[in-house]
This record gives sequence, C-alpha cells and structure tokens, in this order.
Amino acid sequence: MQTTLTLDEKTITLIGTAHVSKASALEVQETLENGSFDAIAIELDEDRYTAMTENKRWETTDIVRIIKEKKTGLLMAQLVLSAYQKRLALQSEIPVGQEMITAIDVAHRKNTRLVKIDRSVTLTFQRIWRSLNFWDKLGMLNQLIGAAFEKEAFTEADIEALKQQDLLEASMAEVSKRFPKIALTLVDERDRIMAYKLRHTKGTNIVAVVGAAHVNGISKYLQDPHLTIHDLMTLPKPGWGSKAVGWLIPLSIGGLILATIAINPETALSTIWRFIAVNGSLAALGTLIALGHPLSILTAFVAAPIGILSPVLAPGWFAGLTEAWVHKPAVKDFMALQDDAMHLKGWWRNRVLRILLVVMLANLFASIGSIITASDLLSYLFN
Repeated sequence: MQTTLTLDEKTITLIGTAHVSKASALEVQETLENGSFDAIAIELDEDRYTAMTENKRWETTDIVRIIKEKKTGLLMAQLVLSAYQKRLALQSEIPVGQEMITAIDVAHRKNTRLVKIDRSVTLTFQRIWRSLNFWDKLGMLNQLIGAAFEKEAFTEADIEALKQQDLLEASMAEVSKRFPKIALTLVDERDRIMAYKLRHTKGTNIVAVVGAAHVNGISKYLQDPHLTIHDLMTLPKPGWGSKAVGWLIPLSIGGLILATIAINPETALSTIWRFIAVNGSLAALGTLIALGHPLSILTAFVAAPIGILSPVLAPGWFAGLTEAWVHKPAVKDFMALQDDAMHLKGWWRNRVLRILLVVMLANLFASIGSIITASDLLSYLFN
C-alpha cells in the first residue's frame, strides 16, 4: 500500500507495510530499486536499528545500572515483548521487520541517505510505564509475560490481523484494551513524531517505509505545517499527586505504628518486631521464589522494613544488586537472554533474568507485607 503526498516542493511517498509479510518486503525492494529518492526513511529508532543490524542488543546490557536507575520493570517489559516477536517470527518463517532490513540494504547499496524517524522505543516504554500505577504495571507485565509464554500457535487469522496493526501495538493488544492511553502512546504519538521528522527531512523526493497502521495518522499530521513534537520527546515529570501517593503509604504505616505504641506502650517492642517480621519475611519469600542467593534473601529481609517506610527505597533494588554481585552474569547469559526470555524455566536459569525476578518479586511481596501490616495495625487500633 502506497500513499504519495506533496508538501510545497517536497514529495513524500509512504509505503505501508506489514511487519510479518514477505509481500511487503518484496514491495519495498521493488519500489526502492526502481525509484530515485533523496532519502529513505524507516520506522526505526537508533537503538532498534543497531539491534537489527548488529544483533548485539542484549549483550551490552548493564544490569547493575538498570537496577540503580529503577528500570528493571521496563527491561522486563522489553524482554517479554521481544520474546513475543521472536515467537511470531519463527512461526511466520520471516524475520519480524524484514521490510526494514530490505530498506536498509537497498539504501546502503544505492548510497542513499537513510533516516530513522521513529522515537526511541525505550522512551516510548518509559512514557507508558510512567502513566501506570504500581498495580497496573504488574497487570501489564502479567499480560505481556502471558503472551510471551503462550504455547498456542498463531492462526492464519492472527497473522493476517497483525499485518494491519503496528507491531508494538499488536504485541500489547490485550494491555491496550485495559489501558487505552497505551495505544495513544504506541501509535498516535509516534504518528506525530514520524510526520514531523519527514517534514524536516532534507530532499525533494522522500520515501518512508512504515507500518500500515501508521499511514493514515502520518498522512494527517503531515498536513499540519505548525506540527511540534517537543512534548512527546521527553519523559513527563511525576505530578504532585503521584509524589503524594508515594509518601502516603510509608507515612500511614509509620503513623499507625506510632499510634499503636502511644495507645499501649507495653506493646511497642512486639509491634516493631511484628512489623519487621511480616515485611522482611515476605520480601525474603519473594527472593526465595526467584531462587535468589541466601545473601540476597537476607538482604531483602533487612531492607524490606526500611523500604516500606521510605518512598524512594525498595528492598528489591538492594536484593537485586546483591544477587548481581554474588551471581555475576556471564557472557553466555547475555547471549542467551532473548531465547531464555521465551521460556518460563529460562527466567530462573539465566542469571540476568533471575536478577530481574529477584528485584520484582522482592518488591511485590514486600508491598503485600505492607498491606498486611496496615490491616493488622488498623484492626488492633479499632479493637
């Protein structure tokens, strides 16, 4: 499917493709080989372009930096999405994004300028992640993991439907139904960004290889000469409301503990010990389920009570850093990262994935511990 638009003295041809279609790859090759273009634009960002052309996307992962920057959930989402796409590629018998690979090859062979017009996939996921609360993030990961580990084969109807969708949107279809804002971030925002970059690409004859789902949106935004994208290229700062919620739980639990002690000073020691035992034990249990090292389990136990009383600390970060120190991932773990992410056992076998599990499960179980602690203290106060 091709759409040609004329803007002032510039002609822009949009080739709407399917990411899992041999026909699309052939159409791209034929159009680019037979045409004379000043630039070839592709629906990729710099990171995905590097991953597609150098195949070293996961080998350069710095797991310690990811934990320190609080991006473990983000990495997990990207990994399970990657596993979903690889499963799709294996069944459709064509690499996902073959039409992009074709466009890159033709651009290099004909020495035509190649332009990456998509937004960083990391920033896209960060914007999605920032829009969700803690429980919504868990729900999103749960649905993504379910899609990655799904044993049932794709039907022909499934693959045909995927040809009419954006790949990221299709991969997160169920999540998008639950959280409509995700679809806005995945598709509409990127339509604006790609349209803006095409308007500002030098040359009079530009061709763009994009997913079919983006053609209408890009065409619409290309008509706007005043289009801007500054607000879409940054990560929104959390509002005062989300900051207040972050302080609400630790302040509430701290207040309940102080109130319990004030009402009955004789129970002060037992109240504190119960608080430590419940939160520490559950965080340790989560780390144990992730098959963390005993030292990581002990770290989770010690860090949980502190983390529950702080909006900026989390026991999973400390447990994960300890796990990374004790069981430092080897090169083979990074090499097998994408394949292991496709299988449930792989998440416990691969040291990188196990570190992510330690972080997530320690935090999850510590959060459950905070709910139990709050309920226990409220029950005591009211009784």
